Amino acid sequence: MRLDLMSRDAVAARIASGRRGVILPLGSLEPHAGPGALGTDAICAGAVAERAAERVGGIAAPALAYGMVQFHLGAPGCVSLRPSTLSALLFDAIVSLGMGGLTRVLLLTGHGGNAAPAQAAIQEVMAEVSLGRLRFPAPVSAKLRAWWEGPRLAALRRELYGDREGFHVTPSEVAIAMTVHPALAVPRDAWPAWRAVAHDPLHDLGGDRHEDAARHAARFPDGPIGSDPSLATAEDGERLLDAAAQDVAEAFAAFEAAPDQSAR
Repeated sequence: MRLDLMSRDAVAARIASGRRGVILPLGSLEPHAGPGALGTDAICAGAVAERAAERVGGIAAPALAYGMVQFHLGAPGCVSLRPSTLSALLFDAIVSLGMGGLTRVLLLTGHGGNAAPAQAAIQEVMAEVSLGRLRFPAPVSAKLRAWWEGPRLAALRRELYGDREGFHVTPSEVAIAMTVHPALAVPRDAWPAWRAVAHDPLHDLGGDRHEDAARHAARFPDGPIGSDPSLATAEDGERLLDAAAQDVAEAFAAFEAAPDQSAR
């Protein structure tokens, strides 16, 4: 179920039945190489969240289209929130959902740069509770997960792409975007040629903890980071979406059903 397509009464009835969970997908608006869609991260996170919610009768909120992508600033069409802005936005979202009774919030990111601001937002909420400045109908729990985490998807990514999966403009995210929006499929030769990326101790590529935009653009002028998006197909995208959704569905169901710990 999509939260924005539900009525207030329908949400209230779920909460009264003990179902207090919601998946909030997080994306970004950033370049994904030549033909890649700017909204790929939100497309993937939103699609995985919706399918995962369907699997377990859960709720998925609309995907947040904007994220923290300061290392792409200056690229045409890119929109970046400052880390503090994104953290404040997510703080407000978690608090708002919690005050309305949705007290189990799974932040499902499709973009690594959102991770640090999201974790900061979660800790800000917990700090306000600890200081006695926030009260909720039931104890609030929020956690962060990326849609690409999980054993099924990890195995499938290795099977399909091996060391050409990379970190940015990955064939797996491109394939899922093609599945959701078939118009995004392009000829393989439209993508930049694959090239390996040498280790650089100043960068943690998997976490998108990059430096400023000028240095990022100089190091990765083509866009992909160790990835080969030309390998992506819509057929593979359906398999990847299904595997990711199953991994997330199981994690979300366990998170929503876990008993609250009593304060000591």
